[in-house]
Amino acid sequence: MRLSMPLMTLFLVAAGTSLFHAASQTGGSQWPAHPDFKPTPEQNPMPKSLLVVKRTDIKTAKYPVIDFHFHGRTLQAPEDYKKMVAVMDRAGLGGLVNMDGGMYDTLDRNLQVGAPYKDRIIHFARPVWEGINDPGWAEKTAAELERAFKMGAQGLKINKVLGLQLKNPDGTYIHADDPRMDPIWAMCAKYKKPVMIHISDPIARWDPIGPANERYEAGQWRSDPSDNYYRTGQPHYTEIWKHQERMLAKHPNTRFVLAHVANMAENLQRAGDLLDRFPNADIELSARFQDLGRQPYGVRRWLIKYQDRALFGSDGSPGREIERFWTPHWRFCETDDEHFDHPAQMLSPLGAPLQGRWRIYGVFLPDEVLRKIYYQNALKDLPSLRESIEKQLAGRSR
Repeated sequence: MRLSMPLMTLFLVAAGTSLFHAASQTGGSQWPAHPDFKPTPEQNPMPKSLLVVKRTDIKTAKYPVIDFHFHGRTLQAPEDYKKMVAVMDRAGLGGLVNMDGGMYDTLDRNLQVGAPYKDRIIHFARPVWEGINDPGWAEKTAAELERAFKMGAQGLKINKVLGLQLKNPDGTYIHADDPRMDPIWAMCAKYKKPVMIHISDPIARWDPIGPANERYEAGQWRSDPSDNYYRTGQPHYTEIWKHQERMLAKHPNTRFVLAHVANMAENLQRAGDLLDRFPNADIELSARFQDLGRQPYGVRRWLIKYQDRALFGSDGSPGREIERFWTPHWRFCETDDEHFDHPAQMLSPLGAPLQGRWRIYGVFLPDEVLRKIYYQNALKDLPSLRESIEKQLAGRSR
């Protein structure tokens, strides 16, 4: 896995394939190497549970869900959109926010092909990082972003290269508060478009690869050490967080949606403090249901407290099975079911979940909280989906 390429891994896993050596999308160098890494046997699948516990029979989400973090890179033709909308209808997804809209010709093509389905699937622009050290890159990118918004892009997606891969000519890392990013954040504020930003990563990635690391125990890094940052020279997550806070402070008029519970799902007190300090930040939940679902009491209290600041996301992709991927999301949010499989983002070749070798518990959110997290909070940033969601709600009430 390289950079934000877990989305490709997800797609291939859904097709029964695993991917461990994806190439960088940024035009930059690969992640720092682990020269002492030695592959070890893949982790076996989870053992079957013998517990007899309640299983709620959920066919679809209770309310139309706006998935604020979806990777639709494989949506290339009208038929792809038709198939995806059919899955959405069965699963209860009211709208998808494609993080892979791109820029320039790529964005134009995605907007054109997806135009007939823009009431259900919308696109975020995504920067081209190549040339970031060249004079005028920031102004050129901001101008292209303005064109993207005028063309129909509904927001901006930033992957985790800021702080983890992009470098200055002197070898130091480029962070989210870098002055080159200021015109880009300002352009989003000008057009009132949200920034979905992935900063840092799960904190276990900074620990050594080995049995004491819970990600390794789950099966990750058995075949490839990619995305482990122990002694690679990359900044520590605490340093990356400091730059994120400076970014939020510098741009109070820009709406930032912090992906993956701000990569603080292991410490919700810290995530809550961040939201308390920065009213221009929200969080989305994607790819952290495995972490949230193992602390259901605290998470339920936390989501109720921050019900106006949390948005649903899956980090999913076309090809995901409803029963194995989408349904566990609804069970987590809507039920008090116990000890069930989480919606695994990645699986090893042997079927082990690579981001959590455990089962999760539902948090049975109240309906008023569920509505906010499923669609109401997202509509604040995505007004173009409001008419479609209202129609879907009306259709369900009949």
